[in-house]
Amino acid sequence: MKFWTGSSSETSYDVVIVGSGAAALLAADVAATAGKSVLVLEKAAWIGGTSAISGGTLWIPNNPYMLERGLTDSTEAALAYLRTISRGHTPEEILRAVVEAGPEMISWAYDHAGLVFASVDDYPDYRPDVAGSVPGGRSLDPALFDSNDLGPLKDALRPDRRMPFTMAEYEQWVAFTRFPWEDLQKRYDAGIISRGNSVVAPLLKTAADLGVTLVTEARVDDLLTDGARVAGVIADGVDFTASSGVMLGCGGFEWDLGMAQQFLAGPVMARCSPPNNTGDGIRMGQKLGAKLGNMREAFWAPMTIIPGDLSEGEQLGTLLRFERQGPGSIIVNKLGKRFVNESQNYNDMTRAFHAVDPVNHDFANLPAHIVVDHEYMELYGFLTHRVGEELPEWMKSADTLDELGALIGVPEGSLAATVERFNEFARLGTDPDFTRGANDYDQYWGDGDRGYPNRSLAPLDRGPFYAVEIVPGAFGTNGGLVTDAHANVLDADGAPIAGLYAAGNTSAHPVGGGYPGAGGTLGPGMTMAYLAGQQLAAASPVRGESELVANS
Repeated sequence: MKFWTGSSSETSYDVVIVGSGAAALLAADVAATAGKSVLVLEKAAWIGGTSAISGGTLWIPNNPYMLERGLTDSTEAALAYLRTISRGHTPEEILRAVVEAGPEMISWAYDHAGLVFASVDDYPDYRPDVAGSVPGGRSLDPALFDSNDLGPLKDALRPDRRMPFTMAEYEQWVAFTRFPWEDLQKRYDAGIISRGNSVVAPLLKTAADLGVTLVTEARVDDLLTDGARVAGVIADGVDFTASSGVMLGCGGFEWDLGMAQQFLAGPVMARCSPPNNTGDGIRMGQKLGAKLGNMREAFWAPMTIIPGDLSEGEQLGTLLRFERQGPGSIIVNKLGKRFVNESQNYNDMTRAFHAVDPVNHDFANLPAHIVVDHEYMELYGFLTHRVGEELPEWMKSADTLDELGALIGVPEGSLAATVERFNEFARLGTDPDFTRGANDYDQYWGDGDRGYPNRSLAPLDRGPFYAVEIVPGAFGTNGGLVTDAHANVLDADGAPIAGLYAAGNTSAHPVGGGYPGAGGTLGPGMTMAYLAGQQLAAASPVRGESELVANS
């Protein structure tokens, strides 16, 4: 165990937090602000979890930033939207808690942790077709942060290798080929951070300032109980007691291949989260009889695999966003046919990769490839690749569509026929097959400078043509321990397990089987963690003399 703050000899605390993502640190800050002694235990070598390398956006309905800018929202609109988005997986009391406490959480984070956001005014909810959605403002983008303000804790923050920029800047530049990379490199070199890092860093600094004990390389193996109450944890063989309670905020189970195969509705062929998300908190809760919910679901995302892109020795996947949503791209299946709206939000579109062919007892659309033409590549590039550079091993190219089709293994002539049909749609500005470009979200990621009727659509006309395999991946799982509206973990009968709380991907996430908008993971997850922190702050310490019991 590595202690960044606090004493390695202290083993008794009011509150123990397992995990160190944004939800975990926020709960720690809330409890510590109320005067509680708090211990944060992180299994990895860095603090920040998945949050630190995320987009850092928070989806918070009716938030103060959007209201200050004159945008409109309401509790009832947000609830109506979430009832549909959560696909019936989330109780009404939790949806209401998320919607009503979210703005309060944002204000608290600003007042007590210096966490600053900007409303992304024209970033629509992910399902503009659903009642209660709004055209912008619910997604909040974190401000840039100077990591030098962390002092020695700068080395504790999980690093993000991406260049630092805000969503407002992204909107201005649109494609990676238009980014001012030299200026961004100067920011990076100066210690300026963005996105998930700039959410975690202020929470981390606040925790240190409040005297929270922060520990990395500390694997929590078990919960301690005092009778029916959770009273601490065992980490690397050391008992740490918690007189007010324990919160589990240690991520989901996407990197536990056995759990993923057993529970999830479809295959996860790529992951971009830290490899230590192996379901530890969920299993600890199960030992106490905790109820599980939403275990079939993940935060799905289409990804490609770039060999050698590793985290802690594990191969990562890379999210494809503009690469598939920009005009002049299509996605085809093993038959060379389109099967999905390429511009749809990543969570919903990835479900199409899970479709099963019952005749051949196989996945109907795998393998799949994204296909672009040379004009697209000149305008936008593809991830790190630019025209004129040596073709990377993860990309295929050919002068004609028939030749490219042969390289990716689709039936002869099918790719050319698919592109010919799509090109007709693109010139007309409509997609009758999959409705690409028919709503505000699709068009947000388009490019109006191409000169076609629909900013989401452009033909693939000019060779050479390029293809990259695209696979179903996940940011993380969103099933886990079921809680009440105060983030208290419930047992199999629906009764609270005293002293045990959960938030983030360790819990049955409030968004259920859906994804409301950018920040739909962090926003509701942090809101529930804020409520857990309040409960821990208000809890009367229990310091009994009875023997503590491990639950292995």
